[in-house]
Amino acid sequence: MMSFNARSGALLAVFGAATLTASSASAQVELKTYTDAKGYINVRALTCGQLANTFQEDADFMGTWYSGWWNGHAKRHSINIKRTREGIHEVIVYCKSHPDDKVVDAVDAYVKRMQQQGAQ
Repeated sequence: MMSFNARSGALLAVFGAATLTASSASAQVELKTYTDAKGYINVRALTCGQLANTFQEDADFMGTWYSGWWNGHAKRHSINIKRTREGIHEVIVYCKSHPDDKVVDAVDAYVKRMQQQGAQ
């Protein structure tokens, strides 16, 4: 099983990449574009295309949120910032090629791949 550091690193890395992608998107929108009438974002429904289409700071924010969410489920209480940023980059690269996929699925696939490679 992947340690918390690896998971959190993977998630943060995934969202750091989202940040890089968002800054290069041509039609960037604010993250609030994807909120419901009460101001909430359904993080399970957010697509890769939506994340990649936000501004860098919004993508970073969501990356951090997903990392905390993922690690909270794993009952982990630490983060490897470098590994997280690398993971965010990997996920956003994937998301650019798969805009209809859900971000949670992209993150899950990345974390599972890291687990198979024995990342700690």
